[in-house]
Amino acid sequence: MAGTVERVDRLEAVFASFMERTEEALADIRASTAEIRASNQRTDALLLKMQQQADKERQQADKDRQQADKDRQRAEKDRQQAEKDRKDFNKRLAELSDSMGTLVEDMVAPNARRIASEIFAGDPVVRLAQRFRQVHPADAGRMMEIDLLAAGRDHLMIVEAKRRLNPDKIREFVEKVRSIPEFMPEYARHELVPVVASVTIEPSVIAFLNRQKVYGVAMGDETMELVNLGQF
Repeated sequence: MAGTVERVDRLEAVFASFMERTEEALADIRASTAEIRASNQRTDALLLKMQQQADKERQQADKDRQQADKDRQRAEKDRQQAEKDRKDFNKRLAELSDSMGTLVEDMVAPNARRIASEIFAGDPVVRLAQRFRQVHPADAGRMMEIDLLAAGRDHLMIVEAKRRLNPDKIREFVEKVRSIPEFMPEYARHELVPVVASVTIEPSVIAFLNRQKVYGVAMGDETMELVNLGQF
């Protein structure tokens, strides 16, 4: 009987020891589980924060892209408006330039006979024409525009009105005058008299006109006058 009691006591001791170790293991498991759960919560919170930050950055990137698109559209609109303004300005400038040239023509025309008589005295003007186009008699595809023409029996005065004169324009006019007999054969035997007209003509330009043997007409005290008569 005593042996049985002893075995039961040992068995109870072993069981108690097992339960104690089990409780310790369960406690460790519960602690580990709590630590894992807390770690997961921290990880979830961190991931959520990272996701929110990523969403915020994506939204900001979308806003930046939309703003960039608006800025690009605005820049393109501004460029188109600037191009339109430039074209409008050039058009107005061309219209102003044309009107100034026409104004000079209108200032010269009433004085054409007088100016011609000063250049080729004794040869009265028999034909006076303003602003006309002459088609080449042998080539209808070629045409010449003449601001003012005054013809006598032996002389032909060709006037070119310019808003502003410079050597290049004068050279072009001289070449144009040389082709007059080709466009108007009826004046082939006439002495050609090239004249350029402007509101004012600078002294340096007058000197160049003299070298080219071209007369200049500009506004005097009261009317249009020759500026280099007798200087070549």
